[in-house]
Order: sequence, then C-alpha cells, then structure tokens
Amino acid sequence: MGRLLEARAVRVGLVLGLPVSGLFTWLAIRNADLATVWRALGEARWPLVLTAVAALSILYAGQALRWREIVRAPGVPSRRFAEMVVSAVAVNNVLPGRVGDVLRARWLQLAGPLPAGRALASVFIDRAFDVLALVVFLAVSVPFMASEEWVLRVSISAGLLLVVLALAVLGARVYTRTRARERRQRTLVRRIARDALEGLADPLGRTRSVALAALSVASWSIWALAAWLVARAVGVELSPLEAIFVTAVVNLGVAIPSSPGFIGTYQWLGVSSLALLGVGTDRALAFAILMHATWYVPTLVVGGGLLLRRGVRAVKVRSLVHVPSSAPPG
Repeated sequence: MGRLLEARAVRVGLVLGLPVSGLFTWLAIRNADLATVWRALGEARWPLVLTAVAALSILYAGQALRWREIVRAPGVPSRRFAEMVVSAVAVNNVLPGRVGDVLRARWLQLAGPLPAGRALASVFIDRAFDVLALVVFLAVSVPFMASEEWVLRVSISAGLLLVVLALAVLGARVYTRTRARERRQRTLVRRIARDALEGLADPLGRTRSVALAALSVASWSIWALAAWLVARAVGVELSPLEAIFVTAVVNLGVAIPSSPGFIGTYQWLGVSSLALLGVGTDRALAFAILMHATWYVPTLVVGGGLLLRRGVRAVKVRSLVHVPSSAPPG
C-alpha cells in the first residue's frame, strides 16, 4: 500500500508539478535583472543567513515535538521523530508529490509499531496544524496589506483548505461511530482505510489541541524570524507583521503541485508577496532564492545523510540474516 501511494504521488507530481514549476519560474524571473540578483546574493550578510539556518533547525525540532505529542508512541524517542521529519523533507526535496510524507508514515509504522492507517492519520493531523497556524498568520496580516486579487484567492483557498481538513476529521468521527468495525477486514486497503479513519476520529482533547496549536504558531513564528533575517541579509527591511504575511503566503502557496523542493513556485511566491510590500523584483528574487536555500540545503544534506545511514543499516541486517553458516553439520 505504501509503495502504491508513493508511486502515485510521484506520477501526479511529475505530470502536474513540472509544468507548473516551469511556469512559475518564468513568472518569477521574467522582470528581474539576473546580474543584479546575483550581485545581491554575493553581497548578502552571511552571519544573518547562518542565524536563519540555526533558527530553522529549531522549527524542525518543534515540528518533531508536535508530531510526537500527536502520536504518543512511548517506544519511539524524540530523536527518532526529528530524524523522520528531516528525512521526509529531504525526500520531498528530490521527489515530487510529497512522497516524503507518505514515507514518514511508513517509518513511524515500523518504529512504533503502529498500524499503517493510524500512522497516515498522524501525518495528516500534523500537517493540519501547520495549515491552521499559517491561516491564523494570514488572517492576522492580510487586513494590513495592500489589496490584491491573488492575495484574496490565496486567503479563500487557505480558508477552504482548513474547512476541508475539519470536515475530514468530522466525517471520520461520524463514520466510525455509525459503522462498526468488521471483525475481519476483507482487504488490506480497507483495513488501512479503517485504521486511518479511527486515527482521525480519536479526539485530541481541548487542552491538548490548544497546546499543539500554540506549538505550531511558535514554530512558524521562528520561520517568520528566519525570513526577517534573510530579508535583512539582502537589504530588505521587513516589519514583524510583514514577515508574518510573507510566511503565510509562501508556505500556504507551496501547496500548489510543483517540482521537487517547490522550485519555481517558491520563488514566484516570494517575489509576489514582497512586491505588495514595495520591494523591487531583483531584491525580492534574491530573498526568495536565499530563503529557499536556508532550509533546502541543510535538510538535503542532513536528511540525505540520515537516509543513507538507514539504508546501510538495512543492508547490514539483510546480510546478517541471509549469510549461511560456514560451520560443518553435526
């Protein structure tokens, strides 16, 4: 089942993502003087950029902590959740269709151990808290920004996405309460689907939900801080409210199907959001490229290293299991 989901996600990502990414890359750079952009990147204040990289590492630690609190698997250490989060981002950096999120559920299933459906449900809930925090950021900042049609569309789309997520959880609760679980599910797919619905239906509780929402807002506030630092590094001054606005627009916007690592869409969203704040295309594009690099490069290196270590360990285990004994019989 996991392999089927991964293959389907890759196909959808390639068919839809690559053309969309190419279009948005062209939109991002069409009015930019690339020589000026390159010069702005070369003159960037790197201590600020490195501070932003350090801040983003705290963001991923916060997301790992939130996921751990959603799952509550006592046998899985906090360090393991952090490894799975960063490894999933590394996979999404090189494969389309958010395959990393599917793999994250698979790794949790093996580490838990946890039913595959419940592992998928935990990732869904985890992502839902991200959407909730970013919608809050957008709601807080949009009234103070210049009115633009595409901002209105992003706001409406974000609100609709939040409604869809809420309806999915509500529908899962209604279904599991009105339809008793079969003693023996007839197919693997049905068993995984039922486990996923039950995972979504499990109430988190008011206190726990508020704590998870607060942790999500705090985590994305760190992203806003990193954006403020990177903007200053390339000569762009953002107010805290403007940094929150850019955080919401860019991270909600990358839900658009695109190439691996959101290349193209990320740059266009960065340029477009900063344009509303009166920032020129050249500086805005330099910001978008550098902001993208602050999380893309570290997660690719660290997550890739973790995946490589995991693969080496798996090969060693298989070799130990399949090596025949050389001792003589008897």
